[in-house]
Amino acid sequence: MIHGLCGTLNPNSPCMREGVFTKQYPKEFRKKTEENINGYPMYQRTCTESVRVGRHDLDNGWVVPSNPWLSKKFNAPINVEVCASIKSVKYLYKYVYYGHDAAPIRFENENNLDHDEILSFLDGRYVSEPEAMWRLNEFNLSEKFHTVVRLAVHLPDQQAIVYQDGQEEEAVARAATRQTTLTAWFELNKNYQDFHNYLYTDIPHYYTLIKVQ
Repeated sequence: MIHGLCGTLNPNSPCMREGVFTKQYPKEFRKKTEENINGYPMYQRTCTESVRVGRHDLDNGWVVPSNPWLSKKFNAPINVEVCASIKSVKYLYKYVYYGHDAAPIRFENENNLDHDEILSFLDGRYVSEPEAMWRLNEFNLSEKFHTVVRLAVHLPDQQAIVYQDGQEEEAVARAATRQTTLTAWFELNKNYQDFHNYLYTDIPHYYTLIKVQ
């Protein structure tokens, strides 16, 4: 698979934006594959002999990363690259919030330019079968849940302590005066008789532990 000519060889290529090659072809030769901050790795490319493509001689820098099995199965050129940055996650999940398919429509009348924009939108919008089913069944388009609270479970004076090397004594002293969710629950039951009916797992519904630094 050879990338279409761009740059000085073809300034009118679709991948050109304001005189810049958006796909970064031809690629640089590299002895080994290196990670790239933009997500796509910079693959190993050895310098090879040029081959004649049309009117130009092209080398290995113009070769597009691909998977021969996929190209053969679907009988089509398929660009396959590893993408491991946060951009790939954002690219996938942004489609969830696109909403239904729609097209902007403008209604004009020579005699009367006033029209109901809301009615025009309702008349002109398109609702597919899955979205119509989803709305008819009144399913939620989004959901929000409470924050998951991890309740501590430990034996007396054996709560977890995080410290840095050389600060063990200070960490132990701070832990002696700091309450965990478990010790705070015991203290609550000791001071307030009305809350004896609340189980440990029920406490986050009524109270919030204030963490002391």
